Amino acid sequence: MQLKTLALAAIIALVLPLAGCKTSPNGPAPITELPTSPQEASSTAAGSSPPSQGLSAATAAETTPITIDIDGGTVTGALSSNATARSLIQQLPLTLSFRDYGGQEKIADLPEALSLDGVPAGDSAEPLTIGYYAPDQALVLYYESVGYSRGIVRIGSFDDLAAIRDQTSGFTARLAPAN
Repeated sequence: MQLKTLALAAIIALVLPLAGCKTSPNGPAPITELPTSPQEASSTAAGSSPPSQGLSAATAAETTPITIDIDGGTVTGALSSNATARSLIQQLPLTLSFRDYGGQEKIADLPEALSLDGVPAGDSAEPLTIGYYAPDQALVLYYESVGYSRGIVRIGSFDDLAAIRDQTSGFTARLAPAN
């Protein structure tokens, strides 16, 4: 019973601050992980945050910086530490042909499928998210919010929305680890 009370307190502590918040133009930062132990729940209820494994709070040690070179310009990004992102890192550098899909994302076919070990069956994506769409074996750069869909795996983020969104036709980009 005490564990349920602590878990409920942790959820309230995580959600309550969001109740009256205004969102940024990119929307609110998603809650990426709930406490999984009584110690985490108790520290959350006491006012400190639980350790996060989401991209928004990931430290440099948990991400791999990358560059996305498009028409002489460079967009920087970071890939997370999940199995899907790690398998993409092993394929870098890559030169990919992107096309627009649905007025919300730029998508490119990957030469090899990425690992899905330990990732959810589906997810949603916010602008500035790098994703993998497993059914099509495609890398996706999201510039609009996309609701939940089976097959979406969030694997990173990029930092220049306009550089991706404003590509009006198909384009080629080179993805590589940052120096």
